[in-house]
Order: sequence, then C-alpha cells, then structure tokens
Amino acid sequence: TATRTEAEGILSEGKAEGKQVADAIAAAGKQQAEQLERQELPAAELEVKRARLDAQRQVLEATRQDALERLDSLTAAELEQVYRALLADVPAGGILSCRKADTKLLSKLASQKLGEPIEEAGFIIETAEYRLDFRFSTLVEREWQTQLPTVSEALFGK
Repeated sequence: TATRTEAEGILSEGKAEGKQVADAIAAAGKQQAEQLERQELPAAELEVKRARLDAQRQVLEATRQDALERLDSLTAAELEQVYRALLADVPAGGILSCRKADTKLLSKLASQKLGEPIEEAGFIIETAEYRLDFRFSTLVEREWQTQLPTVSEALFGK
C-alpha cells in the first residue's frame, strides 16, 4: 500500500508536470500565432494596397495613352481646328517645326518659316529668345500633371 500510495503520488506529480508543460506549450503557441498575425496582417494589407495602387496607375496610364491616340487620329478638319487654336496667341516670327504630314496645313496657317520636320503631331516654334513646344505629347503631359488629381478623383473617387 505504501508503494501504491507512492506510485499514485508520482503519477499525480507527473500529470501535474505534464499539464504545466502542455499549458506552457499552448501559451507559447498562442503567443507565436498572435505575433505572426500581427506581422502578417499589416504585410497583407500593404500588399493589397500596392496592388490597388498599381491597378489605378495602369488605368491612369491607359487613360493618358487613350488621349494621345485620340489626338493622333484627328481628322484633317479637326487637326486644322486644333492648330488654329494653338497658333492664335503665338507671337509672329521664329521657325516652326512639324511632322511632314502637317507641313502643307501649317504652312497655310502659320506665319513662321518652316524648319526641320519632327516625328510627333503638333509643332515647335523656336526663336533666339524662346522655344514653344506645342507637340501633342507635351501638351497632354503638361495638362496631365495639372489635372491628375481631378482625373484620379473621377476614376477612383478619392
């Protein structure tokens, strides 16, 4: 009986120690899981934010590209109207450079001498004092930078 009591005591101690070890392991596991969650959740949120911003950037770039393509596909009458408007407030003098396809039209509309051709739609006027860049890509870029907050608001509601 003494041996039995002694065995029961040892068994009871073993169970208690086993419970303590199991509790410690469970607590450490829970703590590690919580720490991992604290680290992973912000990382996942950041990744989602990056993906959303990249998608928005792609939409904005596609919108900008669409504007340039529309300008490149203007009819002759529309192009004449645009060039007239751009030339309206330009000072006389200087050399006007345009793409070869627009030479005939701009020689009729502009008072400047024609210079070397350029590759892009639009034109550049240069004198010794200034250079006016009316290439469509430059005009779109300039306006794009000015209007980007408005465009972003319209597309994404921010």
